[in-house]
Amino acid sequence: MQYVRSVDFSAFPAGAFHSQRLADTSTGLDSCLCLSTRVPPGKGTTSGLHTHPSDQLYYVLTGTMHARVGERTYVVGPGNLVIIPAGTPHWNWNEGAEDELHFELIVPAPPAGTPLVTPVDDSSVISHGSTFEVVRHLDESRFDCEKFSQVVLADRSSGLNTLSLGVFRVPPGVQGPVLHMHRFDQIYYMISGTMELELGFQRYTVGPHTLVTIPAGMPHRNWNASTSEPEYHLNLRVPEPASGDSAWDVPVTLGEAWGPG
Repeated sequence: MQYVRSVDFSAFPAGAFHSQRLADTSTGLDSCLCLSTRVPPGKGTTSGLHTHPSDQLYYVLTGTMHARVGERTYVVGPGNLVIIPAGTPHWNWNEGAEDELHFELIVPAPPAGTPLVTPVDDSSVISHGSTFEVVRHLDESRFDCEKFSQVVLADRSSGLNTLSLGVFRVPPGVQGPVLHMHRFDQIYYMISGTMELELGFQRYTVGPHTLVTIPAGMPHRNWNASTSEPEYHLNLRVPEPASGDSAWDVPVTLGEAWGPG
């Protein structure tokens, strides 16, 4: 399994809407699909209004997205998460003057043979009074500027049952938890700065627009070696641990995790 995978922007066709799959069952990740999507000015989802059999999430990185979700249209800038519940008609496009780039997630991964995209028309859109918060804004004032800290944008407590998603901020010179593992898959998408990362016996230096996949049971730790620049990354836990499960981080040593010696 390739645990660290960068977006290959050189493979994006000039002037065209394009999605690059960063992780899915073919790469060893069974819990979800991870993509990087670029939408040039004047372009939009090629299939138009459509649905998916699973939840879909967009985290806008640059530019401005117009997203129709159900009967409403949202204008979404960087630092915002868009949540599209399974089966909800939607599509997105770019009315701005610059490329719009977002990290995209479909969770859980649909079973093999299930159509990922089903085109629909306006007659399938039902108006309702749901209070579900489709767009969630990253409030950076909630970070602790002195410590490794996270702002959670979506989890079970806010109406999303398929995963927990937040943004981590790691100040210069600060480390995260000691070497540990989880009982669930953890996924990072690098937003800015540089992450130093240990996965098992391997060490990586990870920059922006890079996906890190940490399978359940994999010992890992990360830190920011910079003396001046904070590091930001998306943090996904798939699935979110059960309510009441306090042992999310299980400390380990490599001897315990990998056997004697």
